[in-house]
Parts: sequence; C-alpha cells; structure tokens
Amino acid sequence: MGELRIPGVLLLLLICHGLVGCGGGDDRSVTIYCSHDRAHSQKILDLFEQETGIAVDAIFDTEATKTVGLAQRVRSEKARPRCDVHWSNEPLHAVRLAADGFYDVLPLDAGEGIPDSWRDPDRLWCGFAGRVRVLALAAGTEASESPPTRLVDLAQKKWRGRVAIADPRFGTTASHLAIVRSRVGQQRYRQLLESLRANDVQMVSSNSSSRDRVLSGEAWIGLTDTDDIEVVRRRGSSLGEDFLRGDGVLLLPNVIAIIKGSPHPEEARELARWLLRKEVEETLAASPSRQVPLREEARVPPTGLRVLELDPIEIDWFQAAAQLPDAIREAERILLNH
Repeated sequence: MGELRIPGVLLLLLICHGLVGCGGGDDRSVTIYCSHDRAHSQKILDLFEQETGIAVDAIFDTEATKTVGLAQRVRSEKARPRCDVHWSNEPLHAVRLAADGFYDVLPLDAGEGIPDSWRDPDRLWCGFAGRVRVLALAAGTEASESPPTRLVDLAQKKWRGRVAIADPRFGTTASHLAIVRSRVGQQRYRQLLESLRANDVQMVSSNSSSRDRVLSGEAWIGLTDTDDIEVVRRRGSSLGEDFLRGDGVLLLPNVIAIIKGSPHPEEARELARWLLRKEVEETLAASPSRQVPLREEARVPPTGLRVLELDPIEIDWFQAAAQLPDAIREAERILLNH
C-alpha cells in the first residue's frame, strides 16, 4: 500500500482541534480576589495550580486598604462579575457582601470539620485559619511588665502618647471596633473613642505601622495582629505581645466565598473546596503569618497558637457586620477628626 498522506488543510484542522497534541481548548482557569498577604497566600495558590492544573489569576491589593478595596471591587462588578472566589482576611465585609446577594452557595463538603460558629448558616461563606488581635509591647518598658488587659485600658494616663493604633477605617482595626460597638453599645463605644483621643493615641496607616512604632521606640504599645508580630520575631526581634483577655480574645478568620454569577463556577467550587481543607489551615499555621486553625485537630507548630487554648469570644457576625459603617464613621470623626 502507498504511504498515507493527510492534506495540508485537514492537518491544520486536526492541529487546531487538539487531535495531534497541541490543542488549548481544555485550559482551565479561575480568578481570585485575595486580601490575605501575598507573601503567604501566593505559595498556597501556586500549589493549587500544581495539583489541579487550573491556572489561578490572583488579584491582590494594598496593605492599608486591601480588604475594603477588594470588597468594593466585587460590588462594582455585580452586573458582570470578573472574580470567581473571594478570599477575605477579615470576615465583616464578607458577611455584608453575603447579605447583599454577592455570594453563591459553597459546596456541601467545603470546610468539613470547621465549627458552625465560623461559617454562614446558609453556606454563603466559611471561615478558616485566622489571626488574633494583640498588643505589641516594647521590651523593657512598663507595658511589657504589666500590659493592659482591655481596650479601654489604653486610655489610662500612664499610656498617654505611647499607644499606636491603625487607621480605623480599614482592615482588622475597623472590624475590631465594629465588634466592640456591637457588644457595648453606641454610648460606651463613643466614650471609648473619646478617651483614646484624649490620651493622644498615635494614629498610623496600618497594623504593621503600629507594630513598627513600637519597634522604633516611638510607642510602647501597638494594637495589631499576631501575624504582624510573628513576621518580625522570625527576623530576631524581641517584640513582646499580649492578648486583651479582659475583653476576651478576638480571633478574626480568613473567609472563602464564591461570587454569584462567576465566570468559572466549576473551577470556583474546586478552588473554594481546596482552600478550605485542613492542610491549608496547617500550612498557614506553620507560615510566618502564624494563623490559628479553626479545626481543633489541625496540627500546629510548637510556637503556634491553638484555638482551644485561646478560647476566643463568640461573635455575632451579622450584628457586628451591621455595626461596621457606624463604627467606622464615628471612629473617623473622633479619632481622625474627619
């Protein structure tokens, strides 16, 4: 028989349809808006790519405004969503997005083992591995020897001008204040803010800036998060820390949600399910961000934090989220004079 010949036009069609090895029609991708620090989250997303073959387009934002910026971006794209999965590193904006109809239902098996207190009852979002609000303390000062135990203690005269707090409009500081307002009421919340202002608290741009004021000696106490302290400790810093146990330990989880009407719903479900695995919590616990797994059985390094030992306060996420706009507005007026 003669040699089989394939006409050039047919050969080109076969190539274009991937029948001879170079088709791209099966490429899969997913877009995630991520406010968790890129230094810690990028490696996790890269691992998802390697394990699944799904390309991840990750959109990050700035340190000072990242949570608000990405939440606003989700809102602005409601008519034509570009994001598939939202990874927020604080829950209140996520709770508000869920209430306003921006999230789709998570898979039934997503986040198995995470207690109900850290998830939406309608499966619109699920928390995982969080950080704790904490005081950064300057070594060798009265603050490190006898630290405050409540937020209101920061208004004591002995700490006048020696306390740094991040911009209350953004991030975990905004969430912290909203939770306080939901627990103590409007009047006591305003009194707290006014007492802090009268005590000349230093207002800075971010939690890391609050920590840095303590490192530089400009402040003795910085209200910040455990991940911001762990980063400098791993560089050899002797920075102290203490929790506001008088108020109750405040743990703010990361949150995963799927955007309603997302461009890649199947890949979104796969990524959400993957990110909510126990192994991801354990990876974050061992990372320089020193996150706290919400699963009690998750492995934690010797220097890590365990949710059982911390015994964090139980939060009404819906009530706290409802307080967020007023809490920010009052803090902006009183602390920032805006």
